[in-house]
Order: sequence, then C-alpha cells, then structure tokens
Amino acid sequence: MGVNQRAQIKMTDEEIDAFLHQRHAMSMATIGPGGRIQVVAMWYGFLDGDIAFETKAKSQKVLNIRRDPRMTVMVEDG
Repeated sequence: MGVNQRAQIKMTDEEIDAFLHQRHAMSMATIGPGGRIQVVAMWYGFLDGDIAFETKAKSQKVLNIRRDPRMTVMVEDG
C-alpha cells in the first residue's frame, strides 16, 4: 500500500495561519456578466480574524459579487 503523498505535504492549521499572515497577494475570482470568470490580483489583510480586502464600491469585482456572491481566492507563494 502506497503512502498518501497529499497527506505528507498537507499544511497544519497553524502553518496555514502563519502562511496567510505573511505578505502575499491573492487571486480573486468572481463571476462576471454572462457567467464569465473575472480573476484579479488583490492585496489582503485581516479584520476580526477573517481575510479582508478593500476596493472601490463601483469596481467590477464588487458589481459581480452583488449580482452573484460566489467568489473564490487563491493565495500562493510563487
């Protein structure tokens, strides 16, 4: 029986928290008009322990989220 490689590299909750608190950009994907995916790079921070970002109220990503609240983000280290 082989060793599960994903389990060997999985980060602990503490490692995830430490990673997210380093300086990284996140790729934010929202659903635009007609169902097209819009991906933008965003800086993020924390507000009351949750990931937060700031942007203009009339930005396309805000319009997308108001129309369809589904969003996903990816934070990577390159």
